[in-house]
Amino acid sequence: MDQWESIRLRCVRDGEPIKVVARELGLSRNTVRKYVRSIVAPQPKPRRRERLLDPYQDHIDELLRAHPHITSVRIGQVFREKVNSEFRVDESTLRKYVADRRRHIVPREAFVRASYEPGDQAQLDFTPVRVVVAGAEQVVQLFVMRLSYSGRYFARASPRCDRPALFAGILGAVTAFGGLPKEAVFDNASTAVTRVLRGRRREQNPAFREFCGALALEMQFAAPARGNEKGGVESVNRYLQNNFFTPTPEFASIADCNTELAVACERDAQRVHREYREPIATRFERERQVLRSLPDPLPRPCLVQYARVNKFAEVTYQTNRYSVPARYAFRDAILEVYDDRVRVVVENVAVAEHRRADGRNESVLDPRHYLELLQHKHRAAERATVLADGRIPESLTALLARYRERDRDTATKLWMKVVLLLATHSQDALDAAVRQATAANTDDPAAIAMLLESPDPLPPPLNLRDHPRFAELEAVDVDLSQYAIADLAETA
Repeated sequence: MDQWESIRLRCVRDGEPIKVVARELGLSRNTVRKYVRSIVAPQPKPRRRERLLDPYQDHIDELLRAHPHITSVRIGQVFREKVNSEFRVDESTLRKYVADRRRHIVPREAFVRASYEPGDQAQLDFTPVRVVVAGAEQVVQLFVMRLSYSGRYFARASPRCDRPALFAGILGAVTAFGGLPKEAVFDNASTAVTRVLRGRRREQNPAFREFCGALALEMQFAAPARGNEKGGVESVNRYLQNNFFTPTPEFASIADCNTELAVACERDAQRVHREYREPIATRFERERQVLRSLPDPLPRPCLVQYARVNKFAEVTYQTNRYSVPARYAFRDAILEVYDDRVRVVVENVAVAEHRRADGRNESVLDPRHYLELLQHKHRAAERATVLADGRIPESLTALLARYRERDRDTATKLWMKVVLLLATHSQDALDAAVRQATAANTDDPAAIAMLLESPDPLPPPLNLRDHPRFAELEAVDVDLSQYAIADLAETA
């Protein structure tokens, strides 16, 4: 650098001859002439230290050319099997070396920047995230739908990413946007695509096709393993993971999580679009004007499936059992499976509705569905599954125990008189009445029924010992000996 600067000053600024400067600096005339012509200072060449894997570079390059997606771990295994059985190298060292050679052998693909018109396109996707719900950490599926022009997005969490969750997400998004885009882009998930055909052709799932047809929403599908074709929604997923789900948030329920997500979506709409340098809300107002109107009525976000009510008055969906009133046993039914609930329809009448089970082999049973049956089979009530596992208040279980201690033969019949009150009263009301009756030292079913109908609580039992003049009361001693003598005389 010092020589280059000195040559530039003497030859270019002061006009000294090149041969004079070369002789005084001990350099060749060609070197001085090169520095005179160059306006860029000479850069020192970095000294490259030979790396441990350099002797194997040709082998690694050959493997990468033949198999572009081969992993560094597999390369190490191939070396030990075919090149050198004694080959040992640290895993991180091998990974870094392979990544460096991969950049030269298999360069990453460049992208084309896309421009969208208002209302032109939306992108949607699912991604797993971790949350704490009711004190337990679990993985939920985050659905995101993003308008490509404005960048406005809708987010919703669900315990699953099946078709009902997809339908609920799409319907929630277009409702929040207040309209429909011309088309939407999704990946090739089995919830929507049954078969990937040649090119952009897809064989769609019938239920998904019917739902999109009801919305008149055209669906486009990204090429397999091409997440960049819906890069807008992918970036929103990463943004929410970093700014909403880190650190792991805590909620009382999934519904509370979705409430806070809706607030976050509204708040984030005030953010400036990073490419167009204007607020997302401003762009969304322009886009809202050209969104297509929602159909009236909106399609139901549910999956319809036929089922048979078994002998236990239950229907089964994905290994989980749901109860229906016992009088519908052995009947054909229609299941309407929503993201958060399951409805059972028999002959166009909704006969039952339950929360949707999140796990497998669960039993979601309603005691009220079996009251009429248990009234005639009261002995089965003691071990009935529908009255176990916390499905009825704990006070009722304790009441049955007291009836059994008194008379086991009549315990279940007496108990069912109390349980039958669930047909007309809520569990909380019956629980309160049973506890009130227990406090009043009674377990008579008639008294419990009276307490359910009475708006006023029972007064506390009278205790004479709390009377202020109780100490003045004196018991009268009666001599009964003469009565005993008279009785003996009459007997004789």
